[in-house]
Amino acid sequence: MKKMSVFSIVLSVSMLLVGSTNVLMAGETRGVKEDTITIGVIMDQTGPAAPIGIPYTAAIRNYFKHINDTGGINGRRVELIPEDDGYSIPRSFAAFKKLVFKDRVIMIIGCGGTGQNTALFPQIEKNKVPVIAVSWSWTMTDPVKRYVFTPGNDNKDEIKIIMDYIVKTMKAKNPRIALVGPDVEYAKSGFKVLQAKAKEYNLDVVGREIQPFEALDASTQVLSLRKKKATHVITLGMTLTLIKTAKMLNYWPVFFGSFHALLDEWAKISGGVTKNLYGAAAFGSWFDDTAGIAELKKISLLCKPNMEPPDRYYVKGWITSRIAHEGMKRAGKNLTPDTFVNALETMKNYDMMGLTGPISYSAKDHKGNSYARLYKANAEKGYFLPVTGWVKSQ
Repeated sequence: MKKMSVFSIVLSVSMLLVGSTNVLMAGETRGVKEDTITIGVIMDQTGPAAPIGIPYTAAIRNYFKHINDTGGINGRRVELIPEDDGYSIPRSFAAFKKLVFKDRVIMIIGCGGTGQNTALFPQIEKNKVPVIAVSWSWTMTDPVKRYVFTPGNDNKDEIKIIMDYIVKTMKAKNPRIALVGPDVEYAKSGFKVLQAKAKEYNLDVVGREIQPFEALDASTQVLSLRKKKATHVITLGMTLTLIKTAKMLNYWPVFFGSFHALLDEWAKISGGVTKNLYGAAAFGSWFDDTAGIAELKKISLLCKPNMEPPDRYYVKGWITSRIAHEGMKRAGKNLTPDTFVNALETMKNYDMMGLTGPISYSAKDHKGNSYARLYKANAEKGYFLPVTGWVKSQ
């Protein structure tokens, strides 16, 4: 028996989804009862993106535990149902079907990565399932989709901010820029943005190197970068493997990690490379001195007193939960998928207390913001220190 292709599996699950819409009864509000609100989460817990999905999901759990412990949302408790998609499109479809038609969630936080979200767009819109995506790709919100939102910036914004920093703040002379990342959609779309921004500054983009999520060695990529004489390298994937290999091969460009490649622990284990290691972050760090992080720490430590400092994926999950909470609160007792979307679209410069830049949505813009903060690795402290405030991309 021949193995089914991914396309065949997706097509089969899509047909099941279409056939399942009659599960909902006329007049019912999916996911909302008198005393509960049911929310789904689709995130990788066991696959290549599990280092993102595990802390992200933990933050969502802790946030809504706190909300339930302090009275819920407009008198309703939040029931959270997480699903593991293993960073797989077929498994994301299966999780979506279960959450929407069996568990009957009102909304989904996460919904997998860029490829999974993109494949699910038709079903998200058809079944009116609000999603606050974890994906960093600009394609989530451009063009705008009625039921899809993101909690912060996208890869366009961070790459633009990094490029502006190289040119305007570092005042680099004739920089030769390269990009390294996995062979996935957010890295491909990010490279297009880099090319456009470099053209604006009349700079050389010397190439794009493919580095898989699970790569344990980056010799091929580093040797190629060195041959191309790249002076500034923007990384969208496994930054630590790349910079450790670069150090071993005595190659010392300036590295810029994006949010999805910026872990504080790398500052203390990356050795001498820290002198050349920066990052652009859409969301803050456990070590930031802001009111939002202070609140996050206090609540998180009540949930798990001995927890180790989590990474920025945890902060992103917390921010996404806070946005979802605010939307449901604004929608009031008459909470439906559409009143939730309408409520989110009333958010204008919503203060995130330093967790990220202010959040704004409208009917024509479902991207949370266009802000990032630049950080530099500090080996002595063992984490990244901010070198700018929240900067809006231009």
